[in-house]
Amino acid sequence: MVKKNVQSNILKKFKIDESDFLGKGMEAEVYLYENDKVLKIYNPKATLTKLQRLKQFYESIKPDGISFKLPRIHKIIEEEGRIITLENRIEGKNIQKGLSEYDDERLNAFLENYLSAILQIRSIQFDPKFEGYKLLNDYDVPPSQQKDWNDFLKQYLINKQNEVKDYLLKDVVNYQSKFARLIRILSSKYTGGYSLIHGDFYPGNLLVNEDGKINGVIDFGMMTMYGDYLFDVALSWILFDMYEELGDNVLNRYLDLVIKALGEENRSTLYLYVLIYSIYSANFFSETCSDGHYNWSVRQLNNETFWKGLE
Repeated sequence: MVKKNVQSNILKKFKIDESDFLGKGMEAEVYLYENDKVLKIYNPKATLTKLQRLKQFYESIKPDGISFKLPRIHKIIEEEGRIITLENRIEGKNIQKGLSEYDDERLNAFLENYLSAILQIRSIQFDPKFEGYKLLNDYDVPPSQQKDWNDFLKQYLINKQNEVKDYLLKDVVNYQSKFARLIRILSSKYTGGYSLIHGDFYPGNLLVNEDGKINGVIDFGMMTMYGDYLFDVALSWILFDMYEELGDNVLNRYLDLVIKALGEENRSTLYLYVLIYSIYSANFFSETCSDGHYNWSVRQLNNETFWKGLE
């Protein structure tokens, strides 16, 4: 993500050892800094404007009633062509790799906490109101052209076609008719509510304490939006074991929990958002659609259960 010499120079300047590396996400590498903070080195696509907007977003959050901690940016720095942030450190460990070692009782408890956290995000209030439905990135679709949540998603899918269509046509059965079906669904008026959407909610973006309780939710960013909270619920399900195969049994167990809590009538909407995300994110990590995430997207788009389950 970050060129080695640039990374070394930045770490040296901030007196950070490579052993202080904590992890990396889609947008940044993270290092421990001065015990109570982390230093994040962003990839070249990050801009000062985007990070300033993210800082403003964190500062605007009203965390009343939230049982976990959220990030806060203390400082934004430009260094050797990279954007760096100093943020508060949230205590806890990344749970992703440990889930495979959970017994049924611990896993069930975690799944309940997991769903509770995603529903708490729904209640987070932030002020001032950010314009448009995609809160923290440049506007591919100007807010003035976004009629409602459905129209916003439709416009983004249409724009994404220019980047991924040729690849998906080769790898997804009946892709053109499937895409047209999504556009028809999204052409209807959105009648649901609006709330905060994390946009990348999966175990890798959670920090848990020694008791397995969720202590922090991190990495709001490029997919953080304002719209239907079921979008987040859908991703919390389908991304659950993206990077650590836990098997269909765990995915089905969590989906059953979601349906029991939220109602069978929402199943088709969850399927819809999985399919939309699979197209939208197909080239997130590879512009030529030649990586594992693209293959994951293709698998979802070729899952006929999702298509049959659409209303």
